[in-house]
This record gives sequence, C-alpha cells and structure tokens, in this order.
Amino acid sequence: MKRHINILLIILISSLSANAQTIDRSIRPLAAPAKEVNIKDAQVFTLKNGLKVFLVEDNSTPLVLYSLQLDVKPTLEADKVGRNSLFNEVFGTITKNRSKEQLNKDIDMIAMQGGVHRNGGYAYFLKKHHDKALEIMTDMLFNPVFSQEEFELGLGKYKTDLSAIGDDAGNITNRIANTLVYGKGYPGGEIMTLKTLESVTLADLEAYYNTYFAPNVARLVIVGDISKKEAQKQAEKYFGKWAKKDVPVTDYVIPTAPAQNKVAFANKPGSVQSAIDVCYPVKFNLKESDYDAAAVMNQILGGSGTGHLFMNLREDKSWTYGIYTSLSAGEQIGSMSLTSGRGAASVKALATDSAVYEILKEFDRIIKEPVTAQELKDAVTYRAGNFSRSLAQSTNIAQFAVNIDKYNLPKDYYRNYLKRLEALTPADIQAAAAKYIKPENAWIVVTGDKQHADKLARFASDGKVQWYDYDANPIEAPTTKEVNVSAEEVIQNYIKAIGGKEAIDKINDFKIVGEMQIMGKSGAVEQTFKKPNLSTNSMSMQGMLIQKMAFDGKVLRISGMQGNSETTEGPKVEEIKYATGIAPELNYLTNGSTLTVEGIEAINEEDAYALKIEKNGAFAVEYYSVQSGLKLRKVQTTKTPNGEMQAITDYSDYREMSGVKVPYASKQSVMGQNINIIITSIEMNIGLKDADFK
Repeated sequence: MKRHINILLIILISSLSANAQTIDRSIRPLAAPAKEVNIKDAQVFTLKNGLKVFLVEDNSTPLVLYSLQLDVKPTLEADKVGRNSLFNEVFGTITKNRSKEQLNKDIDMIAMQGGVHRNGGYAYFLKKHHDKALEIMTDMLFNPVFSQEEFELGLGKYKTDLSAIGDDAGNITNRIANTLVYGKGYPGGEIMTLKTLESVTLADLEAYYNTYFAPNVARLVIVGDISKKEAQKQAEKYFGKWAKKDVPVTDYVIPTAPAQNKVAFANKPGSVQSAIDVCYPVKFNLKESDYDAAAVMNQILGGSGTGHLFMNLREDKSWTYGIYTSLSAGEQIGSMSLTSGRGAASVKALATDSAVYEILKEFDRIIKEPVTAQELKDAVTYRAGNFSRSLAQSTNIAQFAVNIDKYNLPKDYYRNYLKRLEALTPADIQAAAAKYIKPENAWIVVTGDKQHADKLARFASDGKVQWYDYDANPIEAPTTKEVNVSAEEVIQNYIKAIGGKEAIDKINDFKIVGEMQIMGKSGAVEQTFKKPNLSTNSMSMQGMLIQKMAFDGKVLRISGMQGNSETTEGPKVEEIKYATGIAPELNYLTNGSTLTVEGIEAINEEDAYALKIEKNGAFAVEYYSVQSGLKLRKVQTTKTPNGEMQAITDYSDYREMSGVKVPYASKQSVMGQNINIIITSIEMNIGLKDADFK
C-alpha cells in the first residue's frame, strides 16, 4: 500500500504602502533606540499555607485563568520509569465527588477549559462561572480517585508507544541521546521500558500524589477580569485549606559534558537515512548573565531556516529536510542538541559522516568567526518581535512574574529585555559561543544502518564507535552472520512454512478485509485476488475512498482522492503483476529479480535471513526467520523526487486459513508515521469473477 503525501506550501507576503514624500532610498533610516517596555507588574501575595499567588488583572474580556504550578525538584523514577507518564493519564479523571462522565459533563456545561497533571493544573473560564469552575478544578486537584481502570488504559497506551520505538530513527536517537547526556541517574536521562512500565502500580501513583502535592511548593497564577480583593477571597476559599507538608528533595549528581568527543551508534538495518544528534549538558538558564547573548547565538547557528546549519546541510548540500540546534534551559542543567523540528536531525545515509563533519565545522565556525552585523540584526529583530507579540497575552505577563520570583531576577528584567537585545555585539555572541558550544566535548549519537558506523570513528577522541540498543544499553557491535543458504532455499523454506505449494495452488481466489489505524484515525482496507494475477487493493477512512487499485490482467486502474488513471504498461503494471496472491514470493524466482542472501540479521530479537530483491533499479530487503521460515519484515526503498523513501513493514500473528498461514497483523512505518493493519476476515475460493476487477 503506497502512501502519497501532498505538501501544501503557503507563502504569506506582507506589503507596506510607500510614503508619498520623496525619499532618498540610498540612505538606510536609523532605528529608534529600544525603550523600556511598559509591562504591568503582577500583584503577589501569599496564603498562610505557603501558596504564593501571582495576579495579573486584564479587564479586556470577561475571562479568568487559574494556573497551579508545582515547583518540585525533578524526582527519580528509578526502576519504575513510566510512573510520571501514568500519573498524568490517571490523575484527575475521576474524583470522590464525580465519575469520569459527570466530570466531563460538568466541565462542558460551563465551557471550561482545564485539567490537572503531575505538575499542577489549570482552569480557564468565563467569569460568571467563577465559583463553579474553581470548585471543579479543586475537586480534581484535592479529591482524586486513582482508578485501576484508567490505570490499565494508560498502561495499554504506553505499551503501544513502546512497541513502536524502533520504527523511527529520530526517536531512537533522542532516546539514547537523553540517557548519554544526563545519565540514567538523572531525571532527564531515565528511559521507560516495558519492564519499568510494568513495575509501576496504582499505589505508586497515590504515593507520588501524597508526597509531592503541597501548597508550600507551588505557585498559583491568576490572570483575567478579577481584582486583587476578589483574587484573595477566591484563593483563600478554594486553596486556603490545602495543608502544607514537608516535601522531600531528591538528591542526584548534576551531569557534565564528556571530557572529549564520544560516538554512539544504534543499528537500524536498511535505513536510508541516519538520525544524528550532537549533544551535551550545559549550565544554562535565566540566571546566566549571558542568557540573551546565548539565545541569539543559537538563533544564528541553528535556530531557524536561515541558521548556519540549515543553510549548509539543507540549502547547499541537500542532505536533509531540516536541521536546527536547540539550546535548552534547565533549572539544574540545560543541554545543546540537534533537531529536525520533530526528532533528531535526519540526513541521507550515504552522507552520514560528511554531515557530522559539517555540523562540527559549523560549531567550530561560530566560536572562531564573529557573526556579521546583518546576522546579529536579523536574529535580534526576530527575538524582539516574538517578545513584543508575547506581551499581548496576559498569561505571559504572569509567567514573567513567576520567572522573576523563581530565578531571583531583577524586577525590571523583562522591562529591559529589548534594551539588552539591542546592546548585544558580535563580540558578545562570540563569547557566548565559546562558553556554550562544545564541538570537542559532545556525544555524537547516530541511528542508521550499521554499514555507515565505521566512518564515524574518526570523530571520537578514542577512535571507537560505541554501540547501543534502543533502550540506551551498551552492546557489542552487531555482526552480519555468514550464511550457507541460497536465495531459492530461503523462498522454498518460506513456502513450506506457510503450508506448501500444493495448498497454495488450491487457492483460486480470495478476499481479505481489515481494519487500519493511522495517525490516531481508523480506516478500512480490502484486498481481492483471482488467478493468475487479477487483483484489487483499496483503502478508505470514515466511509471515504482514499485509494483503490484494480488490475484485470491488462489494465491497471487507480481511483480515489488523487484522481483517476488507467495504464497498461510501465513499472506500476509490472509490479502489480507479480506482487499479488497468497504467496507472491514465488514470483521472485521467475520474474527476472536478482536475489541475494546478505547474511543473518536480528529482527525483533529473532535471527532472520536478509534477502535482497532487485529488479529494474528498485530494491527491497525481506527478512525470513531462520527458525520458523516465516517472513518477519520487508524494507522497501523507493526513489521519489524528494529522494529515497523507505517503508518498513513488520508481519506477525500468522494463522492458518484453508491450509495456508497468513499474517493477520502488519505494521508499516513510512516517514515516521505508522500504519497498523489487523485482518478481520479472510474468504477463499468464493468464485470471484473477472468483472470484479474492472
């Protein structure tokens, strides 16, 4: 099943009307000096139980926001990583006073937006519903019921997420990079696995709530159409009885950057892209005197589509769809890392080592070469614009006040923000780069096909590539085991495993119906076949046909959202002639394909023969279990106008039908998106007619 992706590019052009006066356009007008920003101060008061309240009055609309923020030092989950995620799934779904259904009904009744989570909660509502909204919010916060049913639902969700980790190289790289940057003994470096997730109990969630939810380690932000007198009254009424308690402070070692560069690699067999991160921990937050210079420096290096990295690897060399740097602040420790905007930065596999070289070169360049006056101006203008737009939101004003309190900043910190930006010089940017950019003290983490790993050894100070599994555990370098089996034997073993050629030959036609899940949405798939090579394949969602391909032995007809077409020759016709039936693998031996057994690879912890199939410039690698003979995976590589695209399909849950085993479950991953298909019915030898394939 092929996936067509349309990319809609919207370009917004703003034009300014020209001044009617005659202007000498050869002279650049001088910008007015930045002024102190007029920001309304938050009004701050503290309840007797230690809850600190920040109020920003905004009478422009009859709306009010209450936001509770716990200020608890991150805790370690240790052998129960997944506790925090499950807490968010269960907390606040049911209370002692409301069922899940009643709670949702009451929230909808007053059109309130809100919810609670591990770090607090919020409620946003019309002022006329003030008391009702706060009663609901505090009911969720102070009267939670930790339901086993909700716990099981959350557990199922995260088990599904864990099963898909290996589908996306970017996610794998992020997972390993976080552990290497922070270490498993620091909250940011802990990794959820099936084992740690299944060790979490409902009692663990209750214990977390009883230990860490307290007013004396929290801040309450109130924004909207409410006076200080009203805010004090409501805060006292709904939050004043919340009892303070001693909250333990977790003790752990703050991570540091490696003394020299290290290279980590995770193997993703057959991957046509490599996901790269160059990362390390760095002390960085609002307390740092050069915070603004560092943020502007990051903007120039890789903070946007005009950054040095993007212009080099994307615009100049076309190795990637997007690559950016992320200098992230953290209360204890921050980090530098790469991103594509979604996961780790992905590059063409053949350019893996070259891309790492260019990334480190750009890191080195911004340290050694002063940025240009224009680069500095553009970055300052961008950040100043974002800041100015943020002032339109009263919630941001309130958060400014929280930051000033949390980080002990000067009272005029945000008032003077634009002045600080304007005062920055290229020397300031270069100094920030020297402090925060570490091209020789980084983890270089890559996920891709192992054939590209050895070339990365030159970037490690010790000349070695360290190997990791998808759970960031160190492992031995994977090897491709030598085999003494032919491609024909692999195919024949598969045919025998699914029932044998005699049973296959008895199937004259069939109809398969299945359910599909993609991007959180459900759909339906259907496939029919009639000897010798008539077939249909269709996919629909919500009753709407997405695509249908019908081949009557001569004409291939395609219909659906991409339009209608008919063709009698070409690659698609040749492909569909041989790609249908219960066992199209038999066609590999007769249709002119070149078959090569490349060795034995581990697929989902099971040894499998890697069979490469090449024909007409296209290729795929299929993996057949050494033990059972069944097909476990297919990696199809297709050339597109945007480069090579890879589709990975895993097969499982083989069941016998009319003497032949069929995989009832398959999962396909294409460009980071997963398509899960479950077969719901199979009918064989039902007397399909040639006319059914028109």
